[in-house]
Amino acid sequence: MHFPIYGNYTAAERAARIRSMAFPEILADPLVRMVMKADGVDPGTLANELSGIAATLEPAGPESERCPLMACC
Repeated sequence: MHFPIYGNYTAAERAARIRSMAFPEILADPLVRMVMKADGVDPGTLANELSGIAATLEPAGPESERCPLMACC
C-alpha cells in the first residue's frame, strides 16, 4: 500500500492524513514502550499520572469537540 504522507501537500493536508491516537493507544505502542523502558518510565505510573491530570481539567466543549488524546479519561 502506497501512502504518500510527504509530497506536494500543505501541512494541514499532511496532518489530516495521520490518524489521531488516544493515550491508551500511544502508551501501548511498541516503539513508545521501548523509549519509555530506555528512559526508566513505568507505564502504569505514567498512565495514572496522565489520568489524574486529565481529571482536573475542564472539558473544552461538547464531547464531540474534545481532544481525541483524552479518550482515556
